[in-house]
Amino acid sequence: MALHADPVDTEASSAALASGSHQSDAESGTYEDGSESLDSAVQDRIATSELVAQVKITGVHRMIDNALSEPGMVAILGYVYSGVAEKIWKGAPTNVVAFRLTLDDCDRKLERGEHYLIFAKADTQGRLQLASCEAAVAGADAAGLLGQLDRYYQG
Repeated sequence: MALHADPVDTEASSAALASGSHQSDAESGTYEDGSESLDSAVQDRIATSELVAQVKITGVHRMIDNALSEPGMVAILGYVYSGVAEKIWKGAPTNVVAFRLTLDDCDRKLERGEHYLIFAKADTQGRLQLASCEAAVAGADAAGLLGQLDRYYQG
């Protein structure tokens, strides 16, 4: 199973998501308190997501590809994560969230017990799935973006 990088340039949106900092453009503005609004890359990610939530990971389960697995070797497609939704900005209100992240989309494993801001879409079977590593922003890296999301959804 080969891992590959997405050929689309996501550097700007990744930086904006990870740090909460972003460049202003024609679609970006400022709030009355002087803080900047979400940039268009983040707004696009919100618009295409079915769930935008801060989640604490409580379970990590492997997705196995039985067709590629052989005796003594298990082929892992990715991981199914379960967690507690601490705050939901977009999506159905729920306490428990389950979502998938394949190794084709992200070669990094999320850590149990850690907090992530996730941007999840439904796959063809209706299961929540993250489309890239950038769709899961680690807690410390998401601090600026969390405040921006609060202001975006209040205003």
